[in-house]
Amino acid sequence: MKALKTTISVTELQKTLGLWKSRKITDSVIPKLLHLYLGMTAYMNQGKVYPVDNFYEISIALAFKNAKFLTEAVKRCGSFGIVPERNTYGIKYFYSPLWIEKISSEELPEKFPETFPQDNIYNIYTKGNSSDEELSPEGDKPLEDNSDKKNITTPESLATAKEFFHLINEDSAQKAQILTPLINWFQLHERLTRKHACENLVYMVNELLIPYFASQTRFMKSNHAGRLCWLTNLLKSAHGQHLLNDAAKDSRLKREQTAQETKANQRSNHPLNEFEWTDPKSGMRFYDDEVEGTVNIPEDAPARPTMTAIWNVLSRKWEIVNY
Repeated sequence: MKALKTTISVTELQKTLGLWKSRKITDSVIPKLLHLYLGMTAYMNQGKVYPVDNFYEISIALAFKNAKFLTEAVKRCGSFGIVPERNTYGIKYFYSPLWIEKISSEELPEKFPETFPQDNIYNIYTKGNSSDEELSPEGDKPLEDNSDKKNITTPESLATAKEFFHLINEDSAQKAQILTPLINWFQLHERLTRKHACENLVYMVNELLIPYFASQTRFMKSNHAGRLCWLTNLLKSAHGQHLLNDAAKDSRLKREQTAQETKANQRSNHPLNEFEWTDPKSGMRFYDDEVEGTVNIPEDAPARPTMTAIWNVLSRKWEIVNY
């Protein structure tokens, strides 16, 4: 994916930052908008725009309080192209002029409100209304970075997140709808056995998804249906694909490390003599051959006499080969 404009002058950048300052964009938000302005391709579609489906994941990646705060910052700064739509955010998608030319159908408002809507934009998830989830009506305050204060993992939230995935696994319909496709994905894209694909899923749930949801304050205020909706949307997003790829990579490295450790342990155990080894777990005897690779030795065979000895399966005797 190539940008329309691959360089930007210092003067142009200063002009852009000056515009954002004049529109009361706070210092904590400016670097986030700059990331979007320069281009975050992981959250763009094929048209090089940021679609509404990715707003939530962009807000997570850039540590906005939520997607509504992200879109209001994009509107207020005045530097992005915006195509409107009748939805929660009032935006179908937005884009950076560094990546594509002006879209003829865009309609940029001349002035954006200094105050933000106070309705709870997550009401489809929450059990009840909460002032913590409402947008602040105070001018610049919504653009402040509150992520460190809002997203804190606690033993209670961690236990709740674990219980959430346990309930999914216990429900055959939810398991088939959410977990089974993930196993299929690992099996297909990583060319794994079903057993290893399931291990990938267990790793993804325990090491990535549970900590992620446990760290989100609004997860504790959501009901099960809302959490399912949230999880489904997450898995369809760019961030969800990142989680899948991370789980696949980490699990692959873990299997490789285990295989190396197993091989090292096997070849450090030679109770009979230095010319053969015994697997500590299975008790199987074996030796390495340059042509045949790893060769198993029958349990009742005498100890391998030399490093070049080959076991003859027909005569059931050792043959000494001189190289």
